[in-house]
Amino acid sequence: MTIDCGADGAFAAAVLNELLARDVFARKPAVTPLDRCIRISCGCEEDMTVLADVLPRVVQDVRARGLQKNI
Repeated sequence: MTIDCGADGAFAAAVLNELLARDVFARKPAVTPLDRCIRISCGCEEDMTVLADVLPRVVQDVRARGLQKNI
């Protein structure tokens, strides 16, 4: 699944790094305009529950740090 982070590549990179720091594996395309997205594979129900819990908090944390360019 590809998720548009709603900002530029730097914002998506920050989201990706925060997900990885919280043991949620994702990837990010390197080519513009796709670099504003992250890629996440579908997992079991438990994995998807973790993602649903962690992703909104990660996006909020990254925005709070002022990395919300182009939102």
